[in-house]
Amino acid sequence: MSAVNRLLQTLDDAIAQRRNAREVAFLRAERAVVLARLGEFDLVRPEVAHLRAGDQVRQHPSLEPWLWLAEGLADFYADLAGRAHGHVRRALALARTTRSARVLPLAAAWLAHLDFHARDDASAVEHLVLALDTAPADHHGARSRLCLVAAGMLHYAGAEAQAQPWYSQARIHAQAEGDGAALSSIMYNMALLRVVDVRLSAAFGMHHDEAALRRALIGTESSIYLDRSVSTRALSHHPPMQRAQLMVVSGQPAEALALYESHMAQAVAEGLTSSECVFLADQAWCLVELGRGEAALARARAAESAFLTATEPEDRALAHATLARVYARLGLGAVAAEQESRAECSLRIYQRRAEALRALMDRTAFRTPPC
Repeated sequence: MSAVNRLLQTLDDAIAQRRNAREVAFLRAERAVVLARLGEFDLVRPEVAHLRAGDQVRQHPSLEPWLWLAEGLADFYADLAGRAHGHVRRALALARTTRSARVLPLAAAWLAHLDFHARDDASAVEHLVLALDTAPADHHGARSRLCLVAAGMLHYAGAEAQAQPWYSQARIHAQAEGDGAALSSIMYNMALLRVVDVRLSAAFGMHHDEAALRRALIGTESSIYLDRSVSTRALSHHPPMQRAQLMVVSGQPAEALALYESHMAQAVAEGLTSSECVFLADQAWCLVELGRGEAALARARAAESAFLTATEPEDRALAHATLARVYARLGLGAVAAEQESRAECSLRIYQRRAEALRALMDRTAFRTPPC
């Protein structure tokens, strides 16, 4: 077992050594949470069902929030399922009711993560504050997650420099207990937001440089490597989508198209339906660049249909901007102008959210991480 998987090994060893049935049940529930984050869904769901069927839940109600958290994270890491939010919310409510001090800050931190994913920034900050107030300094799981969520929110809001100390604290806590899944998540989220920054800059003529592109490429490659090293199967087709987008920006259409053709269907199945419009628009641009005009037009039309599932304004902005370039190259000037107008509108929506989020974070305790 590698060092980055030390947390799972620690739990396995503790389970093997314990003889008290209650202690074993709680350790197995905590292990199920870790397995969910590693994408081992075939192991998580039977384990949760087994623990629910036993006597320990009836004798110790504080076990139940662990099981709801495991179920919620299994749903989230399988395909970003919306029901994960309800499950984690129930885990937090039960943790409060049963006064489960260890699971409460962890559930609060994860609920903040899901709130942010659902674009409920005020609720995300509220649950971050709860996690920060209730997680002891040595609760590395809760501290790592809340620091990562805070970093991601600041990064999304355009304050990557301000986010870096939070990323560092998240990494310190994850390394403290050898949590490979958390280390993978930190790398993935940082790389994802750097890709968004690079793409928006390239699409809308904002300031960017080759160094930013290199950082995003290195982060994406590191994310893929770390996923392999910790043997995570969760959302495994997401990082190749990041890499494909950077290939588009760096002028490598054939390489980008190959990545999309190899991974897009699985990535969408893993929950990236909001970004499907971006992926299809990128493919249309790659086909234009490769001189395949008819195929490009067909892919562009498919991208327009995919706006039905595009919920993120940054995704819509990028897809519309890319389609504007595609249609311009195909000689469809009026259609290109309409796409450009829609791109600017979506960009303003994204910028307003980012500005509001930055102000919200500045008003709370999340300017700098705790020691």
